[in-house]
Order: sequence, then C-alpha cells, then structure tokens
Amino acid sequence: MKIPLKRFILILFFLLPLNASVTPGAEIGNMVIHRDTTWSGRIIIKGVVVVGRGVTLSISPGTIIAFRRLDQNDDGVGDGEIRVLGRLLAKGSAIRPITFRSAEFNPRPRDWSYVLLFTSGQKSVIDHCRFQYAFSGLQVHFSTATVTNCLFSNNNEGLRFGRAKLKINHNEFRDNNIGIRFTRMEGPVEIKFNNISHNHIGIFLVPSGQNIVDFFDPGHTGQPWNEGHLAIINNNIYANDDYNLKLGAKQKWNLQISGNWWGGDNHRIIRAGIFDRQRDPDLGKALITPLSATRITGAGIKN
Repeated sequence: MKIPLKRFILILFFLLPLNASVTPGAEIGNMVIHRDTTWSGRIIIKGVVVVGRGVTLSISPGTIIAFRRLDQNDDGVGDGEIRVLGRLLAKGSAIRPITFRSAEFNPRPRDWSYVLLFTSGQKSVIDHCRFQYAFSGLQVHFSTATVTNCLFSNNNEGLRFGRAKLKINHNEFRDNNIGIRFTRMEGPVEIKFNNISHNHIGIFLVPSGQNIVDFFDPGHTGQPWNEGHLAIINNNIYANDDYNLKLGAKQKWNLQISGNWWGGDNHRIIRAGIFDRQRDPDLGKALITPLSATRITGAGIKN
C-alpha cells in the first residue's frame, strides 16, 4: 500500500529516537512533536506544529521555516503556526540567522499566524532570528524566554506578550503594523536596546481583557504601575507612522518609559507621537522623562 508523502513524514517524526535530527524536504503540519528534535535546512509548514510539554525543539543556524498560507476559518490570517508548550532553542548567528517567514511567492503580512510560547515549562532562547509576514511574528504568554538580535519586519505585529518572564534586547522592529504589543499586568519584563521604527505604531499597550484585581495603583493615584515589573529603557523609538507609543482604551495607569530616544529632543514633537492622557483624559500618562537627548548607541542587532 502506498503511503501519502505527508503521512509518511508524520510517521517518521513519531518513530524517531530521542534527540532526533530532522531535515524534512517536504511539507509538514498538524502534528505534535513528542521528543527532543532538531530542525535544519528548509522546513515547510502547512498547519499547526505543537512542541509537546517537556520537549525541546532546537533549530540550527541558517534554517528557513516557511509557512504555507492556509486560512480554513476565513478570518484573513493564515493558520500556520508553531505552538511551543515545551522549550524552543532557536539560536542563529549574525551570518546564519534563522528565518520564520511566508512560503508564498508574493508574501503578505498575516500569511501565517505566529510562533507561540504558551505555558512553556522551561526557558526558551530566540537569538539571531527573522520573523516576517506573520500575524504576530512571536507571542509569549505565561512563559520564560530571551529574545535577542532578532529582526521583526512586515508583520501585522512583530512581538506580542502577556504575563511572562521575558527579556527583549537588541532587536529591530520595523515595517510592521505594530512593533511590540502587550497588556498591562505583566512582568518581570525588560525591553532594552531595541530599534523600533517605521512601523504604524511602535509600542501598543492594550487592555488584557481579563477580569482581574487591579493590584497596580487601584486608586488611580497617578503612580506608574510598571515599576519593578516592566522596564522599557535605552531604546530608539522613532519615525513610526501613527504613534511611537499608544495606550489603548481603559489603560488609565501611568506608564514609566524614561531613558529612551524618541528621534530628537523637542518635547512638543515627541509628545505629538504619543497617544496617552494628553489625547484622552481616561488614559494614563506616558512618563518619558528623563529622556535621552541623543540616539542610543549600541541599540539594535549585534553582530
């Protein structure tokens, strides 16, 4: 009996020994990885790949992971994704970055969903990677990770996170609809030495949508909620089309975001690029001072 190619590849994954090395040359998808696995070469995904709990997916430098556009629920977003319940070690290099992108001939943002770290039990490492043409290049929720030296470009959102233990350092966010999107109840998270420019919105703080107790500044006293929980400092945040920083509806708590460069030192121009209480009295205020008067040297991807 002839076994269809995609089914044959799926069988191979489940028969592989521990610490397997996989270089598939055809499409894979709608599968669960049950054992430690290494990817290299070119991987084409059509559907959802789940990295099981307690399992590590390692991706070798230079690997290209391309997602076919398949929109089965007709929501305008490709269904392809990698969902990590275990650990992801995607360690590229300056000369051999790892690429997550669309497999389409004419790629567009939203061609695929995201790489999602969700309730991951171990620390994931994402270094020298490129995320392109996704709904969200990377999402991190209830997980621990470091994201360094990565390029996020031509996505609907570059990176989105919820409650997490996360370091986002030395990355480039450009040509996205939103560079970084996050909710209020987070931390500890640090966002340092990144270049965030030429997106529609650089950083977007949106409501979590959770029915939670307001542990931070419940009396609306004007104190910043994120001190000790979220550090956004030493970034170059500038030349984003709509706003460099935007607070979403119901975000009435002040946000400490000092020590960054906003494209110059003219406070009036800087404030024009920020959507906060000055535009909507129901919102909190972005506390941007003291700010950097000059561009942050050393920000962005390190070679």
